[in-house]
Amino acid sequence: LFVQKSLILLYTSIILGTVILISNPVNAQFGVPKVSKTGQAEIKANGEEQKYTATPESGFLSEQDSSDIEGLIDAAKQDPETMAMVNRLKTDMSSELDALRKEPMEQILGGMKETLDNLKLIEHLFKDKERAVEEMNKEGMIEKTHLDAYKKNPDLLEEDTRKGLWFNFVSLAVVGEFL
Repeated sequence: LFVQKSLILLYTSIILGTVILISNPVNAQFGVPKVSKTGQAEIKANGEEQKYTATPESGFLSEQDSSDIEGLIDAAKQDPETMAMVNRLKTDMSSELDALRKEPMEQILGGMKETLDNLKLIEHLFKDKERAVEEMNKEGMIEKTHLDAYKKNPDLLEEDTRKGLWFNFVSLAVVGEFL
């Protein structure tokens, strides 16, 4: 029951974070893969090629970022639990998703890139799990009600953080209609 409540709270926080992330400008390098010399870029959303113009001002995803994002999207499509979550999101939050889809694709891709970067940083952050708990607590990233549980079991914090970031990535992929 505690884990269910924690996950519900975590998912709610991530949805709110996603809304905030999309509604605020992102200062990361982002855009789309396969940029041609004419500045046209192609990305697949639901199997359809979509073209976006990448300019030096807007930036674009590196080839590696594009490949990594595509790999995560493909992995999500192969995971039955993730696809069940995608279907629940589309059903339960369709009006919220429709509102978020009005945001520029660059914002959505920027959020996906930022989440991807955070997923990569987790490997480094959790090399020393006890220190990760301390640092995340100092930064105000852990609710006081969960602090004791995470101190007793730092693996739980790592698992919850990974789940939260995965949910964030999948949510953004749904908003961008990649899933």
